[in-house]
Amino acid sequence: MTVRIAWAIAMLLVVGAAGCQEQVTLRNWRNEVDHYLWDQANGDPSALRDLPTPGLWKGFSIIGENDPASATDVNGVLLAHRAIGSKTYFIYLVALVRQQQVEDIRLAVLSATPDGNEWRSSRSNKDSLRVYSDFKTAEWKKLFPGRAAGPWSYTGFPGEGDVFKLEISGGKITAMHEQSGARWTLDMPQDGPTTAPAVAGAP
Repeated sequence: MTVRIAWAIAMLLVVGAAGCQEQVTLRNWRNEVDHYLWDQANGDPSALRDLPTPGLWKGFSIIGENDPASATDVNGVLLAHRAIGSKTYFIYLVALVRQQQVEDIRLAVLSATPDGNEWRSSRSNKDSLRVYSDFKTAEWKKLFPGRAAGPWSYTGFPGEGDVFKLEISGGKITAMHEQSGARWTLDMPQDGPTTAPAVAGAP
């Protein structure tokens, strides 16, 4: 399954309080997804598959400031809605972007039920982040040789033209950035057979 990234991520603007940037973290992103489900979607997890966006893609972002040059954002791209064992998960690839530079990328999965939300996420992977970032830097330098810094569409996340593949083998989830080969993995507990995928946000 190939996921081509476009600029159609549903966004939540988090502004107005002094020191707001300190609140924009990966943990805060998960909390905002939870708040969205309970406060705006009446606890219905299917809303995550059907968020109104201007394009074909689904996702969830929190934006620290209007000016991306000084903002800290967290952008989560919804790769799939997939059953693993007896539970169904929303599978995201989530990036922390500070001042237009990607600082961390992780897999995050959500099992949303009427009894509450269960989150699991991968650990920070500096090697995969470096592989992804080095590829994107080389890409924009080739396209814009006269620039001192790359455009946001190449230094942020998701980047222009990014393609991701998602693989699930048993309880192991792997998301790969196709162009660079960067990989992020997460091991999930299994208490039943893995079923066929139900892709969310695919064109």
